[in-house]
Amino acid sequence: MQQNIRITSHVTIVLTLLTALTAILLAGFMWLASTKVDDIALTRQKGYVEQGLDEQVKAVQHELESVTTWNDAVLLVAKGAHQWIVDNIGTWMHTYFSHDRTYIFDGRNELVFAMRDGQDISALTFLNDEMPVAALREDVRSLLQKRIVSSDSAAPAIGEIFAEQILAISGRPAVVAARPIVPSTDEVTVDPGKEFITVAVKFLDAGAVQKIARYARIETLHFTLSSAESTAVIPVMATDGSTLGYMAWQPIRPGLMLIEQIAPAGIAGIVVALGVVIFLGRGLRKTSTDLSESRLALMRHRYELEESVRLRTAEIERQRAELDRLLAQERQVNALQRQFVTMASHEFRTPLAIIDAAAQRLSRTKTTQKPEYVEEKSAQIRSAVLRMVDLMESILSAGRLETGKTTLRPERLSLAELIETCCNRQTDIRKSHTFHRDLSHLPQTIVADRATIEQVFTNLLSNAVKYAPRAPDIHIRAWTKNGMSYVSIQDAGIGMDAEDLPKLFQPYYRARSATGIAGTGIGLNLVKQIVDLHGGSISVESVLGRGTTFTVALPNKGPLANLIKRAA
Repeated sequence: MQQNIRITSHVTIVLTLLTALTAILLAGFMWLASTKVDDIALTRQKGYVEQGLDEQVKAVQHELESVTTWNDAVLLVAKGAHQWIVDNIGTWMHTYFSHDRTYIFDGRNELVFAMRDGQDISALTFLNDEMPVAALREDVRSLLQKRIVSSDSAAPAIGEIFAEQILAISGRPAVVAARPIVPSTDEVTVDPGKEFITVAVKFLDAGAVQKIARYARIETLHFTLSSAESTAVIPVMATDGSTLGYMAWQPIRPGLMLIEQIAPAGIAGIVVALGVVIFLGRGLRKTSTDLSESRLALMRHRYELEESVRLRTAEIERQRAELDRLLAQERQVNALQRQFVTMASHEFRTPLAIIDAAAQRLSRTKTTQKPEYVEEKSAQIRSAVLRMVDLMESILSAGRLETGKTTLRPERLSLAELIETCCNRQTDIRKSHTFHRDLSHLPQTIVADRATIEQVFTNLLSNAVKYAPRAPDIHIRAWTKNGMSYVSIQDAGIGMDAEDLPKLFQPYYRARSATGIAGTGIGLNLVKQIVDLHGGSISVESVLGRGTTFTVALPNKGPLANLIKRAA
């Protein structure tokens, strides 16, 4: 009897310890999972803050351009219309774009206008920003002088001249940008060497922090000179590579917040489990008094219990491995989604900025401008709207292809006429490029889906223009071979590295040479899927700095012709 009681007590203790150990393992696993979730959240927060800071820096140059590339500014600044300058440049830049300081210099580099913190400074002074302002003014003046030398073919266009630096002014990080005041049309001219120069200063530790905080949805974001103030910081780098300070915030930890919420319920569950184990142990002790030969039964029970623990441990390991796999997959999906959202938002922001700037100028100068000027701004607005429509159509088409909702409607069509239409449309949108076409070797008709094939060539021609900004000649050549129609589109643009070519048709992928050029990475993936649905193929050849050639092959007898031929 005493032996049975001792064995029962031992089993009760073992069950209690196993329950406690299981609770400890579960708590440790939850803590590890919450830590990984918090690390992912912190990485995402840093990415949003870095992107918001970069957007604030890049915006200064475009904001300054909106008031310096303007016929009215050229005429009225030269006449010394002080109140107009205050209202349309100084106050506008401060109120609408949150610029802290604005300076204007005449052709002799003399300061003719100064505004600080929205106040018109009658006694023209610089305070502590004279050196950086003067340095950027001289950089712009040097570029303007370079244009006067007619033999210098490398001189930039006057509308592209600007200078920008990120530096510290009185211990505060600031973006300093300078641009010449130039006309927006050929109706107004400026004598070379007599251009007025506007310099804008925007501090990154004031209103810019609030904009970044709203963008990243981080209420505690602030600027500090010490990185030890918070566990979440990113450096604010100057143009010369030095660190001006840090954007710091109290990190949002969703994993820790979840543990804090479920901790009371978890502790209660552990207490209940221990109570159940103790209750079962007492019941086992009572039952063991009626067993005379319990030794063998207890040994068998212990063996079964150990086997159950082993199986349970193996199951926990399997579940942990599965959770790790799903977590890695979620990270990859989130990374692709962030990349796409970033590029798509930038793509939408650019045409919206064009529409906004054109509409503002039409609104401010609606009683003084000629119909040709209004027509030009209307064309800019229509071009930006068409760009947004094309972007939305690409996104919707990619979604339909991924979900299998795209149905081809093959018909007999003239591939040459379709390409001519696409070329004419590109010429209407971008008059800077010339399309040299040799389509005489194509058959009179092929069988294909008109809408999707038009998307293919519109995308390829648009890319040829976009990635060859300084090479206006685009060559299009066609030929037939073995029942296939081949069309090559060749540009002499920026080209790509050989390492980028195998990944070029993956969704959202962009070549490294395309940095700084607008794009979402959807177009070429969409082109590849459409060509594949038609039973065709697409290939690319490119050399960095020498241009790119895309070659599309389509079966003449329709989407199924080449697929049946391959199967045979």
